Amino acid sequence: MKNILIALNLLVAIQAVAATNELTVYSAYEGARLAPIFKPFTDRTGISVKVEFAPSAELINRLVKEGASTTADLYLDKDVIYLSEAQRQNVLQGFNSSFIDKTVPAQFIDSEKNWFLILYRARTIMYNSTKVSPSELSTYQALGDTKWKNRLCLRTSANTYNQALAASMISHDGIEKTIQTFKNWVANFSMDPIKGDTDLLKAIAEGKCDVGVANTYYLPPLIKADKNFPVRPFFPNQDSTGAHVNGVGMGLAKHSKNISEATLLLEYMISEEVQTAVAGGFFHYPVNKDAILVKELVDFGSFKPDSINMGIIGIVAPAASAVFEAASYK
Repeated sequence: MKNILIALNLLVAIQAVAATNELTVYSAYEGARLAPIFKPFTDRTGISVKVEFAPSAELINRLVKEGASTTADLYLDKDVIYLSEAQRQNVLQGFNSSFIDKTVPAQFIDSEKNWFLILYRARTIMYNSTKVSPSELSTYQALGDTKWKNRLCLRTSANTYNQALAASMISHDGIEKTIQTFKNWVANFSMDPIKGDTDLLKAIAEGKCDVGVANTYYLPPLIKADKNFPVRPFFPNQDSTGAHVNGVGMGLAKHSKNISEATLLLEYMISEEVQTAVAGGFFHYPVNKDAILVKELVDFGSFKPDSINMGIIGIVAPAASAVFEAASYK
């Protein structure tokens, strides 16, 4: 916290010679959701933050087409699939910050430092707590056991969350074993794949299936709305690879002309105060270990996250489509 405040105060002192008084963030989140987060930064530095909101693919295409004429200084997106695609399209540039390096766990920083996660969530096994005991659960792969026949439901393979999960499994197990895992899962389906995680959690609660896979941040709102909501998370693979995680990340736009100011905003986003407030508001886990974890996630218990570098998941992700097709997972 002390380091980020020193940096912010320094920028205030040199504001007269700063390159800009406005930064532009291309964001997959709407500006109205981000405005309260950026306001303290603006109050302290005099640098306003303009948010250009659009779907992820559109943002990346804009960055490609605009090239050096872009006004974007930063790119903010909701998961590693899109962050990695932006990197593949060569629209990001490496950052240089000792504060980021020492604050963010290494696995959450792309190896080329083109982007890093500011928040993360786990994609866990979710179970009906009235029908399943945690002692029955162990790994993602074990959901393919015959005891889960007609008891498993999953979101469609088209969403990026499951693509990232598949990429993680491919990285650890190889393509052939991952195909077999998904074949086993498909054989255990109690219903056709579901479009969204919230609907999947409701299906588990309603007894349409007993177990599924979903992101942790979808569950707290349902429990807050109904304290008897009978679904809880189980963090799998704790004796091996750890639970798969994904997250919200940021990177510097390749053609930003305001590197110093943009880097300062990146550092601000991982400061203890911001991490505590924003991670709690989004029901995500903060990357800054000094931030306070929101109660709903504390109640879920601690877990070991997968230590694989997030950049590797992005690199492997294109192979997920072939795995899904081979497993007849729609």
